[in-house]
Amino acid sequence: MLREALDWMTTPADRLTRKSGQLSEFIAISSRRRRNRANWAFHEARTRETILSSAERADPDGTALVLGAGHLHDIPLLELSAKFGHVALVDLAFSWPTRRLATALKNVSCVRHDVTEAIQILATGGTRIPRPRALVDDDRITFVTSVNLLSQLPVQPGRLLEQQGLNADIVETVHRGLVENHLAWLARFRCPQLLICDRFYEVLDANSQVIEVIDPLHGVILPEPMARWTWDIAPFGEIHRNYAVLNRVVAIDDMARSR
Repeated sequence: MLREALDWMTTPADRLTRKSGQLSEFIAISSRRRRNRANWAFHEARTRETILSSAERADPDGTALVLGAGHLHDIPLLELSAKFGHVALVDLAFSWPTRRLATALKNVSCVRHDVTEAIQILATGGTRIPRPRALVDDDRITFVTSVNLLSQLPVQPGRLLEQQGLNADIVETVHRGLVENHLAWLARFRCPQLLICDRFYEVLDANSQVIEVIDPLHGVILPEPMARWTWDIAPFGEIHRNYAVLNRVVAIDDMARSR
C-alpha cells in the first residue's frame, strides 16, 4: 500500500486522471503484476511476440504508435525503437521506468492522452461520447497497435456515471460506445494496425470449473482473430481464495480490412 501511495503521488498525471480513478487503476495494475509475475509471463511474452510479428508489415521509416503503453510490461520497446524511426507511446500516465527508458532511447516519446476523448465529458455529467479523432490523419504513423487496452476503456468512465446516479441502461450504452469508438478509430488509420485485447473473462471455482463468463466488450462483436491465448490474470487468492479469473485474449490484424 505504501508503494502504491508513493506511485500515486509521484506519477505525472492531470487532475482528471487522478480524480476519475484512472491513475489509481493504472498503479493497481502494476501492483497485481508484481504479485503474479510468473502467471503473467506467458501472456506478456505472447503479446510482445505478436506485436513484433505484426510490425514486420510496416514501413520502418515512420512512427510506431503504441496505445496503452504506460508500464511497458508487454511492449517490446527496445525492438520497436531499433526498427522504427520514431515510437510514440500513448497512455493516461507513464511509470517512472517507462519514462526513464523512453528518455534513454532518444527516438521514443511518451504522449499523455485520453484515447477515448470522452473522460472530460463523462466527468461533467455528459453521456454523448465523441468519436476519437486524434492522430488518424498523421501520415508519419506507419504502424499502430492497441495493447491490452480495449476492455479497460469503459471501466472507470462507467464508475463515473454510476456515481452520478445514471441508470444502468445509459451506463451500458456508454460502455458499448467506448468500445465501438475505439475499434472504429483504429480502422481509420491508413497503415497496418494490430489489436490485442481481452475477449472474455472466465471465473473458475475451487475445482477449476468455469462458473461464469463475462464479456468485457459489452456485446460488441470482433472480427475473427489471427491468434488466441489465455492470460492467467488472477489465480486463486488474488481476488478471492475460492475463485480465479482467466482472460481469453485475442489478436486481430488490420481492423480496417476485418470490419
